[in-house]
Amino acid sequence: MRSPPDHSPVQANPQHAQTRRQPVDPVRLLLWVPLLAAAIGLIILVTLHVAALPYVGLLMFVMVYSSLALFGPRSTRTPLLMHAAQVYAVTLLVTWITALYLLPGHPATSMVSLAVLLHLTTVYVFLFVQQSPQTATHWAAGTLSALVITALPHTWQTLEQTGIVDGVTLPVTLLVSHGALITVLRSFSTFRDWAAHSEGRAQALHELAHCDPLTGLPNRRALERDLERVVAVSGAGQRLAVVDVDGLKGVNDRLGHAAGDDLLRRFAKGFTEQIGEYGQAYRIGGDEFALLMSDEQPSAEAMIGVVTRHIRAMYLEAAASVGTAHWRPGETADAWLARADAALYRHKRRGGPGR
Repeated sequence: MRSPPDHSPVQANPQHAQTRRQPVDPVRLLLWVPLLAAAIGLIILVTLHVAALPYVGLLMFVMVYSSLALFGPRSTRTPLLMHAAQVYAVTLLVTWITALYLLPGHPATSMVSLAVLLHLTTVYVFLFVQQSPQTATHWAAGTLSALVITALPHTWQTLEQTGIVDGVTLPVTLLVSHGALITVLRSFSTFRDWAAHSEGRAQALHELAHCDPLTGLPNRRALERDLERVVAVSGAGQRLAVVDVDGLKGVNDRLGHAAGDDLLRRFAKGFTEQIGEYGQAYRIGGDEFALLMSDEQPSAEAMIGVVTRHIRAMYLEAAASVGTAHWRPGETADAWLARADAALYRHKRRGGPGR
């Protein structure tokens, strides 16, 4: 459903407003975290002259992967984005094993180990943003379990030590802090999905309440709502036309109700095409329509004449009467609609349906 016309004589297409500001993709935003973290880590290692080749290689891999996922060819970005969480989890795990068992005495190992523990949280966020709460929980718990299991030999070897990644401090800290974080993220993700589902149902109910199921046009309730919005900001330069399809009964009697429904759908389509993007057509009753448009558009009578001529090629009974009312300063929505209705009945009394 298009937005109702405002008080301006010429209204921009509402679809343009929806494309002016695209929502930020949270996955692409998250990709900047490992990219910047790897770049900063590499600078620190080089500056401190502790750039061990395995660490440099892992950091370079993260930078290349993140850069391709963000700026690479379109054909490669999608799969890289889809698997970013798993790739970063494996990379951190490899870095973790390298720090604990391949380069345990290297000057940069303590810093690297701490970085792994910190940036593992980014992986959890990736998972819960991209996947369902249950799937993300399984992946996050699996990643945490792999980190704890691979650290057990190191824990046994350093039972007497008190470093941040030594002894029982390491697995206990991992299980408590990271386990709590995963629990919180799962709760947040579950609530997010519930809220999205509720919003979707509310939107569907709203559309159902304001949409005519036969023609797909907004219904009378939607018209009343839109008229209230228009007059609230001044309806200067706006016209309201009420249209009565006079040939419906003849079509129903001669060809059946399915043909009558088709007639109404054809009128609805014709009105929508004629009114264009600067107005709105409504079905407000069995054979009644309304057109809300600006004064700069062609007259309602001209529009209806075009629509009727096209439809009469299939349904000879096709005819329509119309009453038009310009908004008056200070006039309420109900009064405006009543004047358009009165104009319709005056038209019918003067000469019947317009052909």
